[in-house]
Amino acid sequence: MRRSLVYSRRLGYGVASVAMVTSLLAPAAAYAAPATPPAIPQVAADAAATAVPESTEVEKVRAVRAIEVGEATDEWLMLSDKNFVFRVYDKINPGKYPLTRAEAYRVYRIVVGTPDAPDATAFIRTGIHDFVDRDHIEYANRVEEARQAREARQKAAAFAEIPADAAMLDGNDQNFVYQVWRRSTGPKVKEGAMNAWGGDAVAWKTFITTTIYTLHLADQRDAIEKAKQESEEAARILAAKQAKKNAAAVLGIIAPEGWLTLSDDNFIRQLLTTAELADPRHVEVKNAADAALRSSNPADWKAFIDTGLKAADQRDAAREKAIREEADRQKVREIKAKAEAGRVRPRLVAEANAALAGTPADVTKFLSETQYAVLNQSLMTTTPGVTGWYVHTGGGDAWITPGTPGNAGETPLGDATWKVVTGLADANCYSFESTAHVGSYLRVQDYRVKLHASDGSAAFSTAATWCPKAGLSGTGVSLESKALPGRFLRHYGAQLWAGAKSGDTTGDLNPHVFEVDATWNIVDPNPNVTTPIMLRWHNDDALRAKIGNPKAAEVHENGVRLRDFERGRLYWTQGTQPRMLAGPIIATFDALGRFTINGTPARLEIDQTTAPDGVGQYVHYNPERMLSIYWSPTTGSHWVLGAIRDKWASLGWEKSALGYPTSDEYDIPGGRRSDFQNGYSISWNATTGETTVFRRVVVPIN
Repeated sequence: MRRSLVYSRRLGYGVASVAMVTSLLAPAAAYAAPATPPAIPQVAADAAATAVPESTEVEKVRAVRAIEVGEATDEWLMLSDKNFVFRVYDKINPGKYPLTRAEAYRVYRIVVGTPDAPDATAFIRTGIHDFVDRDHIEYANRVEEARQAREARQKAAAFAEIPADAAMLDGNDQNFVYQVWRRSTGPKVKEGAMNAWGGDAVAWKTFITTTIYTLHLADQRDAIEKAKQESEEAARILAAKQAKKNAAAVLGIIAPEGWLTLSDDNFIRQLLTTAELADPRHVEVKNAADAALRSSNPADWKAFIDTGLKAADQRDAAREKAIREEADRQKVREIKAKAEAGRVRPRLVAEANAALAGTPADVTKFLSETQYAVLNQSLMTTTPGVTGWYVHTGGGDAWITPGTPGNAGETPLGDATWKVVTGLADANCYSFESTAHVGSYLRVQDYRVKLHASDGSAAFSTAATWCPKAGLSGTGVSLESKALPGRFLRHYGAQLWAGAKSGDTTGDLNPHVFEVDATWNIVDPNPNVTTPIMLRWHNDDALRAKIGNPKAAEVHENGVRLRDFERGRLYWTQGTQPRMLAGPIIATFDALGRFTINGTPARLEIDQTTAPDGVGQYVHYNPERMLSIYWSPTTGSHWVLGAIRDKWASLGWEKSALGYPTSDEYDIPGGRRSDFQNGYSISWNATTGETTVFRRVVVPIN
């Protein structure tokens, strides 16, 4: 018979290795995690728990006041929540509240298609206020943008010597370009305006900020050339007047004819009397004008008019821009600081850091969009042995679960993503709204933590508010109940409780592990089911340090799960523990059929391990297969099996005279053979079952 007992020295080594890993996995006495994790909960969701009750009259009154459409008359208050949302869409000022209006329309469309959806009530209760706040920020930005656009039009019109009324300045860019065409007396400006008017928004903006200046200067040069036909002096006088016109136009002023005949110094003095230079926004221009007048050199006055005023205006614009950008960056810093202190919005912190490291456009986008799009998070356990479980519920009682893997690769866990919103009862705390059940929050009820729909009451708001603290176990975050101070969100037996170390309730049991059970990692939303591979990775610190982070998605092939990490791969199949392989041994393992060899189930006994000689690596299959894979840098990766493996083991494995295998086992007449490093082979006789060690002879070829 070909099979025999495996020699115990190496198996003893392997067992010792497993024992060592196990000791690393075992929690410290202070944590005393159970030897086996709790059963994965299979709890049906309580649909009634997430049925959101209709909004109250008080909530409707608050919503109407928020959108500034007058008082909440019976025309508002008698409406169903669905129709109330449509009335918001219909009556709200779209210019001031475009985001709120768009959200009202989106919500209305949802509840038309799904009448029992809670979205309309949730919008009235909380959503409308969130979007009104966003619109207020956006409105301030739009007002500033409109001011800048009006100022650009004012300067452009003044430069082209076109008196501009409010309709021309406050309309859109296309209308301004059209009015320039109608009112301009400069042929080149007129023609350029007509060409731009037929273009797009970029063409209109370019005409206002650039083209009109170039064309008007060309018209001025033509006029000077024409004046030269009269005399050089006439051309000089005209050029001087045009320089004064252009200087005043930088401030959006059309210089009266009387200003144009003043001496350069008196023209500058006239500018200093204007409201424009009394405005602190033009401080650089004012300072430059004062500096020019302090000089007695006419060349300095002329230089200010010709180029100095424009250069100073550009410095003013740059200073204003820098002030606005710094103000926006400061807002991002404040948002980031609050999120860091709160500990429950790490995605918001990361996006704030990215914005602060980016361009002004990145900052603007963060403030207007990104900060609202990254509030979803998931809550993962930190307790040794059950790390990788998530807070989960579809309604009613809340639990922790890793999920149940299916017959595919990575699959979403579901009902484990939470929108981290400002605390319903305390702006310094937070509430966790289910992203799958709008309007429903994690709340305390009789010490248990459940997912219930908000009824808008103060009692519910308090029960659904959690105040973050530094993790009680020294890492992560712990969440103290606003309703039950001194009690923290804690898992026990996979259930979620507002627990304490008092021992008063079920959720207080096992006080020796309370701190770690009440500590959470806030992780990315929409987690996948935590498969056996990832459960081991999360809970085996030594393994995690050895193989690094995942670098590819988990794969499920013919009942085998595998995942590549930075420095290795983990394999799992039903009835086995996840095992780690790395390097060339992976290819040999895969070629053998992984956990099924010639149709016979097999399992890995240990992770890939360094051989006693400190050079190679090896892994053992279960004793029934009598198979091992060995690798060294000089011999590569090869498998050895059965009696040949036993014989090699009896001689001392890789530390024997034979060294490492240099071939997989192969057929020979009457049996099988494996070759080894130092010129030796072991053969197996299929008839007698005997193994023979012999030294291969190299016969020279003449």
